Amino acid sequence: MKISISKTHSKEVLLIRITCLSWAIAKGISYKLWLSDRLFPVIPPFDFSPNLPNQIHLLLFLGSFFGLFCAFVFTEKRHFIVLVLLTEMASCFLDQMRWQPWEYQYLLLFVFYLFYAKNTNQFLGLLSFLIGVTYIYSGLHKFNGGFLYSIWEQMILKCFFHFPDVILSQNWIHYSGLLLAVIETAIGFGLLFMKKKRFTAYFAIIMHLIILLLLVGRNQNVVVWPWNLTMMIYVWLLFLDENTFQISLHFFKNKLNLVVFFIIGFLPFLCLFGLWDNYLSFNLYSGNVKQLLICVKGIDEYPELKPYVSKYKTNRYCHGLESIDANKWAYKEMNVPVYPEERTFMKFKKIWIATFPNTESTFISYGYPYKNENKVEIH
Repeated sequence: MKISISKTHSKEVLLIRITCLSWAIAKGISYKLWLSDRLFPVIPPFDFSPNLPNQIHLLLFLGSFFGLFCAFVFTEKRHFIVLVLLTEMASCFLDQMRWQPWEYQYLLLFVFYLFYAKNTNQFLGLLSFLIGVTYIYSGLHKFNGGFLYSIWEQMILKCFFHFPDVILSQNWIHYSGLLLAVIETAIGFGLLFMKKKRFTAYFAIIMHLIILLLLVGRNQNVVVWPWNLTMMIYVWLLFLDENTFQISLHFFKNKLNLVVFFIIGFLPFLCLFGLWDNYLSFNLYSGNVKQLLICVKGIDEYPELKPYVSKYKTNRYCHGLESIDANKWAYKEMNVPVYPEERTFMKFKKIWIATFPNTESTFISYGYPYKNENKVEIH
């Protein structure tokens, strides 16, 4: 099959093709996420989201792959971009779990290209803005104790570098993790506002290399490995040239740009006050999102749940009962985390009760600091 040569090496076409490849790999890794024939509940994002048979989910899944392949080969033909957007949006309309951060970013990129495929500067400007605010908000969300404890101390220093507790107990070690939040936030502002972006771009690429080293070293969150590689390529293509995007008042004269600014510039700011969804606000590895725990009695009647039961009955929230960490279950079955919003937890509970009626279950929402008084029972 012959790929169009006239645009093969243009920057915007290369960005679309890299996105198609990364998107397809992520969907392949998380293939059970896109089907309803699974144990983890399909959680409708809206009350009017229909409960459709698995064949429809499968058709959308295959249709998306077909669209991504065609968009990769025939990038300049925008009807394949439309096909991908329609199949992905339809899939996300059926299941809240599919609203993953990488899915959201790729959807936005395709929307930008759909409107501005023939206006290279506008497309690259919108994508540059998206990448910049991703770093800014991802960094801002890390200014919290949950990040310092769960990500900095436990994941990075203890599990990866094997620092002993005697070192981790030192305050300066604990609070030095805030430097990571400062660096990531500064990268975002630097990519958007600095005239010379090369140094900042290299810093961003190095950061993603370190993230990949951590994730691969722990064999963790495989689905975001291709996303990190893709982000490195985005930064390389968008910000290492001399004629890179510079945000100015002229940017806001375009009405679509104002809409984009509202969606990815303003609404994520509301998340800092609990008024907008975490994953739609680029809240990534912050350690401050809520988790869902199911405390279960009578689970023996449902052997299919056994692989997801915690090996330990010492959980501080379940008081000796068997427990299932919904996040670990989601990772184990679908390679993605649970969508971390209370309304999602409430819908999960409703579906669980209907699916496993012979269990006595309590549903706990918890977060940092991990103390019994901070838990909230989902009603």
